[in-house]
Amino acid sequence: MKLLPRMLCTGLAVAALSFVSAADAQSIKLGLVGIMTGPNAANGEFCKNGATLALDEINANGGVKTADGKVHKLELEVVDDQGKPDVGLNAIRRLVSDAGVVAFMGPDFTGITLPSLFVGEEAGIAQITSSIGAQITAQGNKHILRGRSNDQMWMTALVDYIANTIHAKTVGLSFTNIELGRSGRDVAVKALAEKYKLKPVVEVSHSAGDRDLTASAARIVEANPEVLINWGTQIEAALLLRTLRQLGWKGTFAFNAADDIFVSLAKDAAVGVIGPQNWIWSKSDEGTKKFVAAYEAKYGKKPSPHSIVYYDGVKMYADAIAKAGNNRHGVLAALKAMPTWKGVQGTYSPSVNGGNMIASTVIIRYDGKLNPEVVFSAN
Repeated sequence: MKLLPRMLCTGLAVAALSFVSAADAQSIKLGLVGIMTGPNAANGEFCKNGATLALDEINANGGVKTADGKVHKLELEVVDDQGKPDVGLNAIRRLVSDAGVVAFMGPDFTGITLPSLFVGEEAGIAQITSSIGAQITAQGNKHILRGRSNDQMWMTALVDYIANTIHAKTVGLSFTNIELGRSGRDVAVKALAEKYKLKPVVEVSHSAGDRDLTASAARIVEANPEVLINWGTQIEAALLLRTLRQLGWKGTFAFNAADDIFVSLAKDAAVGVIGPQNWIWSKSDEGTKKFVAAYEAKYGKKPSPHSIVYYDGVKMYADAIAKAGNNRHGVLAALKAMPTWKGVQGTYSPSVNGGNMIASTVIIRYDGKLNPEVVFSAN
C-alpha cells in the first residue's frame, strides 16, 4: 500500500510513516521507534523492513482474529528517533500518547531506550526492544521485553571464543563513548579478568561521530594485541579497522555489530572479522531460509540481525492481540502469560522475569568473500 508520510512535532520534528490506512475501522495499530534518518539510518531501515514483512504476511492471510470473533488488519506506525536520545524520548512520548497504538517496538540504541523506559512503563504498554545493553532489563520495568540476547551474553560467548578457539594471550579494547560502548567495555573487562585472568594490553575510546581515528589506531598498533574487541557503532568501527590495516596491524578484529552495514563500510578490511550476534542470515535452519527468501524477494537484499527481531516481534504481538484484542494492558498481560513462543530466531520466553526473552547467540567470521560463517553457537 502507498506510504503515507506525516510530521510529528514534539519539541523536535519527528517523521512518521503509516503503512495501513488508519481509516480502516478494523485495523489495530503497532508502533515502531527507530533510526529513520541520519548517519545510522540503515539500522532503522532493517528494523522497519523486518516489521513490515511480518505485517504484510499477517494481513495477506486475513489479519488477526480476536477472541470476540472479529478480524483485524494490522497497521504499523513508524517514528524517527534519529539515533538521538532527546528526539527518541519525544518520539516515544508522541507514539504512546496515541491511544490507538496497542504496543510498540524499539528503540535500537541502548542510549535511547534506557532513559526513556519510564514512558512505556507509565502507559502500561508492551515494548519489544532490540537494544542489547544489559542494564535495560535490570531496572525492574514490567513492560519491557528484549527481542535478542544482551551484551553480557554476547561478550561471554565472544571472550570464550577468543580464549578457547583463537587461544589469544593478548587482548585490546576500543569502544565508542556512548551507553552501548561503555557498557560493552565494562562487560569485557569483567569477563576477561574473571574467566581468563586477562587484562587488556591497550584500551582506547572515541566519540560518536569521530572521523579521524588515527591516534587511537596508532596506540593499538603499538600495543599490538592479538585480538581487538571493539564495542560501538558500525561507522566508527569500520573507520578504525581500515586505519588499523593501513598502519599494518595484522590481528583479529572482534566487533559487536559485524553485520552487512559494517561490511559495506569496511569493505575488504572486514575479511577475518569476528563478532557476536543474536542471529545471522547464513544460518542453515529452515525457518531462517524461508525468512531470508521472503525478505530478499521483497527488498532485494539480505536481512540484518535487527530485521529478525522486528519480524518475530510483530508475529508475537499478533498472537497476543488474538488473545487480548485491541487493549494495550491486555496485550502486555497476554505476552507475560506466554511461557514460550517459537519464532525464526529461536524460542522466546516472554514470561521470564526481567524481560530477557531469548539467549540465542552466534559468533560469526567473515570469509574471503565477505560471507558470514557461523563459527560458534550458544543458547
